Amino acid sequence: MSQNKDDFKRGTAELLVLHCLLKEDLYGYQITHAFEEKTNGDYTMLEGSLYPILYKLEDAGYITGYTVKAGVRRVRKFYHIEESGKRHYEEILKDYLTVTDSIFKILDRGGLHEQ
Repeated sequence: MSQNKDDFKRGTAELLVLHCLLKEDLYGYQITHAFEEKTNGDYTMLEGSLYPILYKLEDAGYITGYTVKAGVRRVRKFYHIEESGKRHYEEILKDYLTVTDSIFKILDRGGLHEQ
């Protein structure tokens, strides 16, 4: 993957993680798998790249983590989006859509929201 794609992914990862958590509580592997599944493998994220984002969101109070026993020796940490996280998601989604719409206009591709 090119460096440009990696940079774009880093800029949108927080938004996409929060989006996934809007639907249900998930643990790390489920989030990375959802990215791959929804994009037919075009958007992948290693769990090692995901966890710093989850920790940042948790430290900010946007999500909370809780553990669930899965089997005899395994414990999974699930993440739940809080109301503040839902508000943060809406804010960054609005910003993202404004910026991408502007980029499309600059590139003479029309706006994303133009019919």
